[in-house]
Amino acid sequence: MLFSLGHGQHIILPADGQTESGTLPGAARHLSAVAPGAKMGKIATDGVEAGLSGSDAQSFGYMFPDAEGAVGSDPATVNALIALADAMTEDPGDPAAANSSIPPIFTYLGQFIDHDITANTDRDAPQPNPISEMTGPVVPPLDRADVVSNIVNLRNGSLRLDSLYGEGPSDTPFTIKVRNALRDPSDRAKMRLGTLAPSPGDTIALPADGMADLPRLGEMVDDPASGLSEADIDALPDGPFKNGFKEGGQLKRARAMIGDGRNDENLIVAQTHLAFLRFHNAIAASLEGDIADADARFVEAKRITTMIYQWLVVNVYLPKVCQPSVVDGVKAAGAPLYKDFRARVASSAAELPLSLEFSVAAFRFGHSMVRAEYDHNSNFGRPGTLKSRASFLDMFSFTGGDQLGNESIGRTHDRLPSNWVIDWERFAKDVPDEADQRARNIDTKLAPPLTDMFKESNAGGELQRILRHLAERNLRRSHRLNIPSGQAAVAAVNAFDAAPGPSVEASVHQVSYKDDCPEMPPTDPSEGIQVLSEAVLNVGAAGQALSDGGMLATTPLWYYCLREAEVTAGDTLGPLGSRIVAETLIGLVVEDDQSYWHEGSGGGVWTPADAPVAGNAITDLPKMMAAAGLMA
Repeated sequence: MLFSLGHGQHIILPADGQTESGTLPGAARHLSAVAPGAKMGKIATDGVEAGLSGSDAQSFGYMFPDAEGAVGSDPATVNALIALADAMTEDPGDPAAANSSIPPIFTYLGQFIDHDITANTDRDAPQPNPISEMTGPVVPPLDRADVVSNIVNLRNGSLRLDSLYGEGPSDTPFTIKVRNALRDPSDRAKMRLGTLAPSPGDTIALPADGMADLPRLGEMVDDPASGLSEADIDALPDGPFKNGFKEGGQLKRARAMIGDGRNDENLIVAQTHLAFLRFHNAIAASLEGDIADADARFVEAKRITTMIYQWLVVNVYLPKVCQPSVVDGVKAAGAPLYKDFRARVASSAAELPLSLEFSVAAFRFGHSMVRAEYDHNSNFGRPGTLKSRASFLDMFSFTGGDQLGNESIGRTHDRLPSNWVIDWERFAKDVPDEADQRARNIDTKLAPPLTDMFKESNAGGELQRILRHLAERNLRRSHRLNIPSGQAAVAAVNAFDAAPGPSVEASVHQVSYKDDCPEMPPTDPSEGIQVLSEAVLNVGAAGQALSDGGMLATTPLWYYCLREAEVTAGDTLGPLGSRIVAETLIGLVVEDDQSYWHEGSGGGVWTPADAPVAGNAITDLPKMMAAAGLMA
C-alpha cells in the first residue's frame, strides 16, 4: 500500500518508518512505502541506498547497459534540453488534427498500469542522493552503477493489481486496519465504494446505484463497521505520515483510501480505479451461488479480476498503443528481450525488475496523449449544462489532493460532487460519437497545461518550474539517469535479434511511414529496426534544439520514441517504442508464474472465456465497463 503526499512529492511510510521488521533508516522514511516484505527487509537492513530487493537483485536496471547514453554535461546541453522541452508544447486550441483513433480511456489506463508496476522513478529521493540533482546549468549524467544503487522500485513489478488491493506482507497495525477497511463491511467479498456529494446539474445515469466515488477517509471513519477510527489516526506518531490523514486537528475527509494514493491524482485515473473496484464487485456477485464463504469469494474474485486485467493489458491495451505486428511477434517469442533483461539483473528475485528505458522514457509516451480538455459528461461537455468542457485543471482539482474542487471552483467537498461522475460512453467506445472523444496523437507535442502542472510542487524557484514543466522534467531526469539514446537503443535491439537465441521474427520490423515524413532510405526488415534519419529528426524548433545540443545522432530516448510514433503510419508507437513497451508488459506476464499466461487448460493460454462474468466473456474495455455497471 502506497501512501503518497501527491504526485511529484515524497511517498511516505506508515508510522514514519515503523514496520514489523523494525525502523527504517532516516533516508528511507519519506521515500519508501509498504512494499514487498523481502525488499522492505533489505532496505531496513542496508538502507535505501542499497537499491536492492531482499534477494540482492536490482528492482530497476538497464535493458541496454552497454548502449551509449546521455551526451554532454555543459550549459549548452542543458539549454538544448530546455529548448527541446519548450518546442514540445502544442499550439493552444487542441486542434482536431491532433485527434488519434484511440479512445481516451487508454491514456489513463496506461497511467493506472504504470502505478500498478512502478513507483519511485519520478520522485526526488531524500538528500543527499545523486539522482535528485537535476537543477542548475549543468546536469552531468550519472554512472549507471550509481543509478541502480540509488533507486528502488516500491512496487513488485508484477501486473497483480497491488494498487487496487493494497497488498503487501510488510504491515503495521495501522495499515492492516486500512487494508481491512478497503473491503465492504456488508459483504466482505466486495471492495468498499464511496458515495457522492449531491450537487446541481444533470444526474449521470450510470452507475444506477450511485456508488461512483472512491472510498474516502471521512466516510470510512464515520462507519464503525470499517474498523478504522479517528482515534487510530490520533494514535499515529506526529510527522508527515500522520499529517497525510489529519493536520491542525482537522481530519482530511476527502483523502482517497485506496491501495495507491497516486490513483487519485486526477479525476480520470480515479474513476478508472473506481471502475476496477466495481468490476471486482461484479465478479464477486457472480460467484455468490458457487462460493458461500465471503473471504473465499473475495480471494477468487481477486484472482479472476487480476487475470482479466492482465489479459486486457496484453490483448487490448498493447495492440491499441503499439504496432500490432510487434505485439504478436513478442507474444509468439515469449518476450525474449525482457527475459534476457530479467536473467541479467534479477534472475532469483521474487519481484520482477523494470528497465529504466521503459519506466523513464518509452512508457511515458502517454503524456503526449493527454488532452487539454475533455467532453466529460452532460454537465461538463455536450450539451454543457454547466460548462462546455472539463479542463485539465478540473481533472486535477476534483481529487482528494485538492479537496475535490478547491482550485477549480473555490469550494471543497468531502466526496466527489455528483455532477462530476465520468460518462464512460464518451471515453471508452471504440467508435466515438464525436471526433474529440479521442486521445491526442502519440507525437512530439504535449497539451499546453502540461507546462505548468499546479499540483506537482511547491518547492519554489527553478525546481518548482522544472517539476511543473512535464517535458523538461522528463528530459532532464532521463539525461541525469544516463538513459541510452534512441539510436543506441535501436542498435542494441538489432544486435540482440541478430545474436543466436530466441528472438522475434524479422517481419515485425516492417514499417511504413506517413506521407509527410521526410524521406527514409529503404531497408530490409531482416536487418532489424530502422534508425530515424537526421532529416526526420532535424525538423522545426525541436530539430534545431537537437542540433544545437549535438543530439541529432544521440537523441533522448523519450523524444525519439515520440518522433518515431509521429512519422510511423497509424496511431501507435513506432517500431522501437512498440518493442520496448510490448517486451516489458508481456514479459511481466510471461515471467510471472501466477499470471493468466500460465493458467490455461490443456496447455493453452487462459482467456476471459474461461471465467465469464454474468455469462459474458470480458474481452474489451466496454464489456468490462458494462459488467461494472458503468456503460450500457
